[in-house]
Amino acid sequence: MNFIAVCSGCGRTIDGKFVYCPWCGISRVSKREEPLDLLFNHYEENKKMERRKQLANMERQLEKLEEELSVLVLSAEMHK
Repeated sequence: MNFIAVCSGCGRTIDGKFVYCPWCGISRVSKREEPLDLLFNHYEENKKMERRKQLANMERQLEKLEEELSVLVLSAEMHK
């Protein structure tokens, strides 16, 4: 029977036989067991942080596109 574990570092599910998480590299061997709620809270916080980074990246891309559009509109106005 396969044992599935939750990484205390990144919150992803991993094979229970792994000593280290293949995603973040944190050791699964610890002196204390963390409650499952704490692991899921950590996982949710990591996901929120990832979403914030994605939104910030999308915002930067949108600003660049708006700048390019402004240049195109100005160029079109000048060629009329």
